[in-house]
Amino acid sequence: MAEFIVVIIILAVLMKIFLNYFSEQEQQITTTGFTGIAQNFNNTIMVVHAQWFMDKQPNVVWLATQNKKDKVAVTVNKRGWLDIPKQTIKLTNITPCENIWQLTMTIPMQLMKFSIAAIELRDKGLGDFHHCRYLLPSGQYFEYYSETGRVTKVVN
Repeated sequence: MAEFIVVIIILAVLMKIFLNYFSEQEQQITTTGFTGIAQNFNNTIMVVHAQWFMDKQPNVVWLATQNKKDKVAVTVNKRGWLDIPKQTIKLTNITPCENIWQLTMTIPMQLMKFSIAAIELRDKGLGDFHHCRYLLPSGQYFEYYSETGRVTKVVN
């Protein structure tokens, strides 16, 4: 019986050490995960733009997905960057930036236990283009400019 109690105490101490370590490193883990998401977002944007060039600059680019046999239709703007046309925005209840996320990423707008918010920043000089900011509750964010296809690095 004494051996059993010693084993339980050792397991409890090890769990306490792990939980303390995890809580201390949670911010770094979140930052690393969000940076990876931003990089994947950027990679998809670049793939869509390259495919747009290879397909002789259509309005819709068809991308193959890893897990599906079907191809996914991705809308692009006149410069070949992934974007949502104005007429499509009026037909849906989600924001253009949320729609861009859905076309770009194959994951929900979440990282660990945190939701990722999508905000459209309105610039008068953008015209038909979008400026999106994807951010965590901690304040970390990255931005996407559909006019140039630029995805910024994660800002703390």
